[in-house]
Amino acid sequence: MKKLTAYWSGISWRATALGLCFLLFTSSMQAQQVDLENVGKDFKGKLKEKKPIKITGGISANSIFYKGNAGTGRDPFSYFINGNVNVNIYGISVPASFTYTNRGFSYNYTLPRTPNRLSLHPKYKWVTAHLGDVATTFSPYTLNGLLYTGGGLDLTPKGKWKYSVMGGRLQKAVEYRPDNGQTLATYKRFGYGAKVNYDNNGYKWGFSIFKAKDVLGSLEFKPDSLQIYPQQNTAVSIEESMPLVKNLVLTSEYAISALTRDIRAPKYADSNKVDWLVKLFNGTTATNIYKAYKTQLNYTIGSSMVGVGYERIDPGYQTLGAYYMNNDLENITANFAQAFFKGKINLAGNVGLQRDDLDGKKTGGSRRTVSAVNLNWNASQRFTSSVSYSNFQTYTNVKPQFQYINQLTPFDNLDTLNFRQLSQNGNVNVNYVVSTNKERPQNLNVNLSFQDSYDMQGGIITEASASQFYNFAGSYNFNNIKKAMSITGAMNVTYNTIGKNEMITLGPTVSVSNQFWNKQIRTNGSVSYNTTPANAVSTGQQVISVRLTAGYVYKKKHNVNISAVSMNRTAGGQKAIYDYTGTIAYNYNF
Repeated sequence: MKKLTAYWSGISWRATALGLCFLLFTSSMQAQQVDLENVGKDFKGKLKEKKPIKITGGISANSIFYKGNAGTGRDPFSYFINGNVNVNIYGISVPASFTYTNRGFSYNYTLPRTPNRLSLHPKYKWVTAHLGDVATTFSPYTLNGLLYTGGGLDLTPKGKWKYSVMGGRLQKAVEYRPDNGQTLATYKRFGYGAKVNYDNNGYKWGFSIFKAKDVLGSLEFKPDSLQIYPQQNTAVSIEESMPLVKNLVLTSEYAISALTRDIRAPKYADSNKVDWLVKLFNGTTATNIYKAYKTQLNYTIGSSMVGVGYERIDPGYQTLGAYYMNNDLENITANFAQAFFKGKINLAGNVGLQRDDLDGKKTGGSRRTVSAVNLNWNASQRFTSSVSYSNFQTYTNVKPQFQYINQLTPFDNLDTLNFRQLSQNGNVNVNYVVSTNKERPQNLNVNLSFQDSYDMQGGIITEASASQFYNFAGSYNFNNIKKAMSITGAMNVTYNTIGKNEMITLGPTVSVSNQFWNKQIRTNGSVSYNTTPANAVSTGQQVISVRLTAGYVYKKKHNVNISAVSMNRTAGGQKAIYDYTGTIAYNYNF
């Protein structure tokens, strides 16, 4: 009996503590997830007896010394002290922090005040609730990450079926204010939806529906003159994934969005002349029906994979369940992946074509072509390399109203309104293990990358828009495991052009790091030099920088760091510019 009484007493005070935490600290919460099934239990499922409240935090003190003639306006001496405390009660956090510097004192805490957003996600076994300001995603074409105030449920029982539901206020009412043109008027809007998923041995099926409607009486003044009307929307989506034959999988999704631009619009007088989809969604004369379709076919056999995809979104497609929706586009993609020589060589690539102006009503149409290829070669445990290349091209054809009126001959104005943008990127990376000695490993790495882009109009490349960027980076690393020492030498060369201007930056870097006293003291030093000739003529610009750092850790809680940075710059015989910075920092965590 005593054990039973103690058991219920333990549960009782934990429930009381949770209640107090909710009342006192709710205002500080942004998003809290509490597993109700395991509240008050340890990882073995037993009731906890200690530490229902956990307090963590730390304090740091920093002082900075500066001397230089760069004209930065920095103080010769500055300091700042930071502190933070976090109280955690069964997963509910209440943080507070302060900062004190030679420029003043500031603090921040999150104890009782009205929150901008509050979300709770209690969970019990296979039921998860979402309460407050939350976001839900069903499909890119129906409900996609829209933040609303309300609630939702995710039901994931064991078996083939999963369910999700949501409902709440999608946006507040904002009255029209002539004196504030930056704030748009909006009607109060509510929405709700549901999704069901079925998964059985590779065959997957899903259905989602989302409905939203504005409250007509939520605004005193109707902003019709601003073309802001009360709307309603119903969007449904059906998705599936199934194996057609062995190793061949087809995935697809089909969505319809019925959007009524003005809920005050009348019904059609003659229902026989109305599209059947408008009838199905109980539409009016202000209702538009939009469709979206996406499919992907992948074939996998062994280490090979080939796939093709197609996506089409009607012009004007919109759902009130998303902040932004790409529409009026058609995508065709193809991708492949292949492994050779027992996985030592892996080749993958894809190519895609996108176009818009599907209904031919725009003043101009564009086409985009994207292609990419990646090659990885693992020749041995010591030698690995990778090569990648991608190409992006946009083609725009403008259709002016007087194109044919002003044309004197069939050859006038030929392609002058055709505009292309092209860019290509490439990267080569080689890594070689010079020594596999476990006590003294050595490694060499070389990387080369480039980017090239330009615009073309009427078949002529505009010189001002052309740019090229090339970069070479090489490094050699030597480690001595016993002495906890590392030495690295690196060389970097960058060449880039923009229009008629070109610039080269090059220089070496050497760094040494070492650890002492059972690795409690860490030191690092580096020296860098670079020079920048421009337009093939040396400007005499040179930069030399030296960095020294040392750190000491005591009992994993105390950390002392000291650093010094020296930078000297000279350019074209001008007066040298220098910056010297020293820092001393102490950190304590509890």
